[in-house]
Amino acid sequence: MKKVKINAPAKINLTLDVLGVKDGYHMLKSLVCSINVCDNIVLKARKDKVINLICSGIQVDCAPLDNNAHKAARLFMEKYNTCGVDIVVTKNIPIGAGLGGSSADIAGVLNGMQKLYPGEYNLFNLANYLGSDSGYMLNGGFAVIEGRGDIVKPVSVAQKMYFIILTAKNGVSARDSYKNFDKLKTKPQSITDKALEHLNNNELEEFKAIIKNDLYTSSAKIEPEILSNIYLLKKASVDCALMTGSGSAVFGLFFDKKERDKIYNKLKPICADAIIKAESI
Repeated sequence: MKKVKINAPAKINLTLDVLGVKDGYHMLKSLVCSINVCDNIVLKARKDKVINLICSGIQVDCAPLDNNAHKAARLFMEKYNTCGVDIVVTKNIPIGAGLGGSSADIAGVLNGMQKLYPGEYNLFNLANYLGSDSGYMLNGGFAVIEGRGDIVKPVSVAQKMYFIILTAKNGVSARDSYKNFDKLKTKPQSITDKALEHLNNNELEEFKAIIKNDLYTSSAKIEPEILSNIYLLKKASVDCALMTGSGSAVFGLFFDKKERDKIYNKLKPICADAIIKAESI
């Protein structure tokens, strides 16, 4: 029986500009990168139309039929009239953290189905149908995503980035975060292009000084641990600390691995399992 293994990486939002609402959707602009925290997915081809899903690792609080990995396989099978699949997902990406774990699984399953059943497919449309930033996750890397997250522009970034990620006990619903954001009536201000310009010019301090996440305040009202984790990073001498996505994970950004590791070793005894060491890929 044919089997494929897929590593589905998480992502970090280095910037997140909310630029208004169009057709009921919030319009975004965000510089994102993949990191070496991955869900591991194994897919085995079947000879019938059955889809089985088993999840291990971090606990997923939903039924298999409602899981996005299952939805991705079912949509692919129905759209392209293939046979089914047995899927095993080992969850390593924290859930509800703004790290794109659900979208990573969508992209990973779609990529795996294409390997199991080779052909000419439009995976990008399937991915975007299932999740707003899932199209980006199909290939990952550094990119600027726009619109609802469905416009993806890969960019070349020479700098290696290193991260300390702190997770909160509770996740944040993106829907709730946007509701809070709308109440703030914040004037749209896009800094993503300028941030990328700084990065490409190797103006790293300027890059760290300008980057922002427009959902930070609204998400922190939902989960106060976002604030305390940012404070913890800054108290440990992290000069650039932000939230990713709609939270609830926050990260410290470094361009020097030794500096990252030094602070990670300082925080690890305090944060235990809530701290993750990562780097851009």
